[in-house]
Amino acid sequence: MSDKANEDMAPGSPAWWIQQPARSERVGGRGRPPVAFDKIISTALEAVDEVGPQAFNMRMLAERLNSGTATLYRHVASKDEILVHVVDRVLGEVDIDPLRLAKLPWQKACVAGATAVFKMLSAHPKIIPLLVDHIPLGANGLASRERWLSLLVANGFPPELAARAYVTMANYVVGFAIQQHPRDAEVSEHAVDLKRFFSKLDKSQYPHTVKLAGQLAGISIQQQFVFGLELIIAGLEQLRGQQASARRA
Repeated sequence: MSDKANEDMAPGSPAWWIQQPARSERVGGRGRPPVAFDKIISTALEAVDEVGPQAFNMRMLAERLNSGTATLYRHVASKDEILVHVVDRVLGEVDIDPLRLAKLPWQKACVAGATAVFKMLSAHPKIIPLLVDHIPLGANGLASRERWLSLLVANGFPPELAARAYVTMANYVVGFAIQQHPRDAEVSEHAVDLKRFFSKLDKSQYPHTVKLAGQLAGISIQQQFVFGLELIIAGLEQLRGQQASARRA
């Protein structure tokens, strides 16, 4: 098989997802109790949350399941396949109420939805690098994408702009989440140190930095995230209006 063919069939790729069989509920080896695929993935997620994707391995997973690696390989071909399913499982944890979002203006719905995804990623920081490697194409990834594209199209976004808007917001959320931030207490201590540092700079060289020391150091991660997201949405709203005017002309 050529390198290109191997790349196309890599776990998480479109070709790989197309070839995925229907999952049998339970598979067991000789002398081993059957293990549900759902249990395998939920246990794998717990392990990856603890040790990260690099340190995670099939033997570790088998031990946590009180099973054997042979049983796991009856479900999947490799650790990488497990990790692809782990990512899709995490995307299914996003706490979004479609009925509540449907009642909101599209701008607020986008903020609420993106914030929910950001909150989920913040709860699973060691999963984030896996989202950088692959576009989510599992059942939960597809459902999430469809939900946001439907929202945008229903609110007057032309198809191309809807696609670009979705990709931009999705990349923004993942890119922002990649920044690993310490716990709240450590953030507060860091802000104090940063304010002190800015305040002691030479005013003749950095007058605005010194003047705005408190504001620069006092912006929370959540505030930064929402502010940037609202800027993106404001730009999208302007583009939508411009394209609507052009179509009417």
